[in-house]
Amino acid sequence: MPQYTFDWCVAASIQIMHNLIDDKGAGTWADRVHQGELWEMARARSSNSFNGANPLGWAKVLTEVGMGPYTVVSIADYEEALRTAARAIADTGRPVGLGMWRGRHVWVMSGFASLGDPDQFPKFSVTGIRVQDPLYPYGDQQWGRSPAPNTLLTPEQLATQFVVREPRRWSSNLPTGYMLVLPIAKAFPRT
Repeated sequence: MPQYTFDWCVAASIQIMHNLIDDKGAGTWADRVHQGELWEMARARSSNSFNGANPLGWAKVLTEVGMGPYTVVSIADYEEALRTAARAIADTGRPVGLGMWRGRHVWVMSGFASLGDPDQFPKFSVTGIRVQDPLYPYGDQQWGRSPAPNTLLTPEQLATQFVVREPRRWSSNLPTGYMLVLPIAKAFPRT
């Protein structure tokens, strides 16, 4: 699911997340007009958004449209941020949002590879992160090319674009760290 404007990464990520978790057959969310409406919703729910949408608005919209609950967390340690995201996917069956480029862009983490089962080993190692970048195929001159949809990146590859959020980028009561839009409860029972 591409973002239709360079500003709509949050809205496109909401559509991507819906398309990944829809188990009711509601259809694919891909419409440009709908993406614009989701961007306006996220923007209206974002504090200090520089006229855009931020992860706080992203989490609120995911929850309001029935994909939540979601919350925003900031984790100081990179490996712990990856374990937290992987554990959330394993526990909920839902994707995680990643605040990229120091808070200027967002991706969706849709899966992972690990050494050890998150349910059995608290210090398991994440060895791969499956990502969806709504800006694909463009990327950014400073940050590099966008990975193709459903690419499995190593932690080292992800670390070139998933970096600590700049505190001045948008204000919140969250500490400086790696920003995650995290599912916090099981959305549906596993089979």
